[in-house]
Amino acid sequence: MAEDGATMFKQKCGTCHVKGGQAAPVNPADKAAIVWNKFFQRGRHKVDFSQTIGMDDLQVIVQYLKDHAADSDQPAVAVIPR
Repeated sequence: MAEDGATMFKQKCGTCHVKGGQAAPVNPADKAAIVWNKFFQRGRHKVDFSQTIGMDDLQVIVQYLKDHAADSDQPAVAVIPR
């Protein structure tokens, strides 16, 4: 069974996006769903993670971010502690 989006987000994004990490902590509810979508469509991520996160995994992560964005029915605000 494929990993779920929450697990994948924590494992693949949480390594850098944690308090004291290489990047600022980030959580799905930090942005609206459309903003997450545009962020990745436009390649706005500052680091090239293509060697560590495949396109299939990225799609799962982006869907998770959108499903739990600020404007969703179930915003996720504390997945990665600040």
